[in-house]
Amino acid sequence: MADAALGPLVHRLSGVYRDPQRVLRDAGSLLRSPLGAHLRPTTEPLILNDGTSTPPVLLLRGTIPHTYRGVTYNLPVDLYLPPPYPSGSPTVFIRPVASMAIKENHKHVGLDGRVYLPYLHEWRANTHDLTELIVWMSSLFGAEPPCYARPAGGRTSRPPPYAQATVATASATPVTSSVSPASFGSSAVAASSFGSSAASSFGSSTTAASQRSQADVAREVAEANLAAEAARRADAEEARAAAEEARAKAEEGRRLASLRVQAASKVRSELTSLYAAMREELRTDLRDQKLLEAGRREIEELIEDAERRKAELARANEDMDGAIDELSTWLEGVREDRSPGDGDTD
Repeated sequence: MADAALGPLVHRLSGVYRDPQRVLRDAGSLLRSPLGAHLRPTTEPLILNDGTSTPPVLLLRGTIPHTYRGVTYNLPVDLYLPPPYPSGSPTVFIRPVASMAIKENHKHVGLDGRVYLPYLHEWRANTHDLTELIVWMSSLFGAEPPCYARPAGGRTSRPPPYAQATVATASATPVTSSVSPASFGSSAVAASSFGSSAASSFGSSTTAASQRSQADVAREVAEANLAAEAARRADAEEARAAAEEARAKAEEGRRLASLRVQAASKVRSELTSLYAAMREELRTDLRDQKLLEAGRREIEELIEDAERRKAELARANEDMDGAIDELSTWLEGVREDRSPGDGDTD
C-alpha cells in the first residue's frame, strides 16, 4: 500500500525536512483519503527556476479526481514537498499524458504545468494541509479543467476534458480567484519529468524511472477510463431500473388509489342504506311506542272507569240491602197488623 511505503521514504529523507513527522502525518492523511487514493509516494529532486536542484524530496505522483459537468475525471499530478515544508508551500505540477494537452491562458495552471492557487500563495503551516489543497484543486479544476484530450490528427480545438475516472471527490466550495502564474514571480519550478533537461541532469536512470512513472500514470488513467465507463453503464442501468421501479410504484399507487375510492364509495353506499333502514326502523318503533302509550293510557282509563263503577255498584248494593231490610221490616209490620184478633173485632 502507498501509505505503508511512505514511512521508509520519509525516514530516508529525515535530513531534508526540519519536521519529518509533520511530513509523514500530512502525506499519510492525504494518501488515506479518497482524494489521494490514486497517489503514490516516491522521491525525486525538485529543479528550481535558476536551474539548480534540491536534494531528493518527497513526491506524491498519480492522479486526483475532479468532477466536470457531472462526470468525474482523473487528473495526473506531481505534488512535491520541498525542504522548507511545512513552513513553505508544496509545489504542484499537472502532468498530462500523451493524449492530453494543457489549456492556454488557464487562470491557475501555467503552460509548464505548474499550479498556481491562492491557497498555495497564502500557505500557513498551522492552518493549511495537503488534503485541503487537493480539495481546492478538485473544486477549481471541476469549474475549469486545466487539460483537454488531444483530438485525432493533432488539431488544437478544445474538446471535452480528458480521461474519466471513478474516484469520488470531496465536496468543496469553488473558488473564483483570479490569481495568475505571473503573480507568483519566478519562484522555484520543478522541471518536467519527461523533459530533456531533467534527463541530462540526472542521467539515463532518472529518465527511465520518469518514463516508467509516466507509463504507470497513463495506464492508471486508461484503467480509470474503463472503470468509469463500466460505472456509467451501471449508473444508467440503475437509473433505468429506478425509473421502472418508480413507474411501477406510481402505477401501483394509482391502482391502490382507485381501489380506495371504490371501497370508500361502497362503504358510503352501505352506510347510507344501513342508515336509511335504521331510521325507518326507529320511526316504526317510535310509532309503535306511541300506539302502545296510547293503548296503555286507554287501558288505565278503562281500569279507572271499572273501579269507579265497581264502587258505585258496591254503594248501590249497600243501598239495596238497606232497602230490603226496610221492606222486610215493613212487611213484618203489615203481617202483625193483619193478625186474627183484628178480624174478630170486625
